[in-house]
Amino acid sequence: MESNEDVEGLRCPKYPGLEAELQPSGGCIIRGVLGREDTGRRLKLYLPHHPALHGFQLYVQESLEYKLYTSTNLKLQDDWLLEEFLDHLPKILPAQEAPTVSKELSRVGNIYSDILALYKSNEYCLQVDETCSMIRFSEFTDFEQHYLELKIPSLLLLDHSLPDCVSLGEMLTKSAGNLEEALNLFRKLLEDLRPFYDNFMDIDELCHVLQPSPISSKHKTRLFPLKDRVYLKLTIADPFACIASMSLKIIGPTEEVARLRHVLSDGLSNWDSEVNIHKNLLRMFDLCYFPMPDWSDGPKLDEEDNEELRCNICFAYRLDGGEVPLVSCDNAKCVLKCHAACLEEWFKTLMDGKTFLEVSFGQCPFCKAKLSTSFAALLND
Repeated sequence: MESNEDVEGLRCPKYPGLEAELQPSGGCIIRGVLGREDTGRRLKLYLPHHPALHGFQLYVQESLEYKLYTSTNLKLQDDWLLEEFLDHLPKILPAQEAPTVSKELSRVGNIYSDILALYKSNEYCLQVDETCSMIRFSEFTDFEQHYLELKIPSLLLLDHSLPDCVSLGEMLTKSAGNLEEALNLFRKLLEDLRPFYDNFMDIDELCHVLQPSPISSKHKTRLFPLKDRVYLKLTIADPFACIASMSLKIIGPTEEVARLRHVLSDGLSNWDSEVNIHKNLLRMFDLCYFPMPDWSDGPKLDEEDNEELRCNICFAYRLDGGEVPLVSCDNAKCVLKCHAACLEEWFKTLMDGKTFLEVSFGQCPFCKAKLSTSFAALLND
């Protein structure tokens, strides 16, 4: 039988690239690079029944993804313990395909050492494609949804998870002379943006966010119900200055919107900088909570199958861009609810339709009552 000493032994010179962590449940997690840095395999090994290998899960990085190996696709001997398993692992794993190194990369030999040096951290996941022409950082500590993709060795920005208004490409060109500096710049930006993401966190978890859908780390807007037929649209124009660049728009029947705008104006003058946006909004509208999604365990009707949610013009619920029906009639007895884009098209067909100070006027397509709305507030982010 193996003991805890066997796990601690992973820190000895025999496995210098591996680290082990015992779990309260009695299992063990081993992660790192097995073998020499220039030829090693990056892996994560889960041993739920440590010290036994029974039920193990082994994730080995291959190209940009981790491939899962278990006892079903990896041949082991019944008497192997952890040390024998690690000793034989390079032989029983499928051979790595040799990467095709571009001529451009071969001229910049130190990119290899830069990548290998950054491999050692457990604060993020590092992946390189088969041709060694692209590198991806992801699963950052405290920022698991974020990622950074760069072309190597040029460090040209390929993709990232920050809001599009962040000029990351320009920043990298000016400030990052090597791979480590590019990574450090991105991580610093994540820390600088922590208030931006923290302010949205409670809203995303505790409000029924209707738009955008699905929510990503790039989005700067949230639209969610305030009450029946009334919605709040929150936009943070500058993620580095959340409160200073915040805008709030109320969407709903004209009279109710006019009343709530006064409430909003009074609330903004008494904004509490010590609490987040979600709590300020609750206090502002004198609410304990905003309408939330249905978290019940019972059967749920699909949104597209629920006739009460559908647009009364196009008869769909969510458009390709993620928009849902938000516009309701000023007539309290009318059941109309439709997409802003659909209503805008309807208004264009009316002979007596008009627009004044960004507010469009026309007839309700359902009850023919007068209807007014601001498409600028509904359609623009």
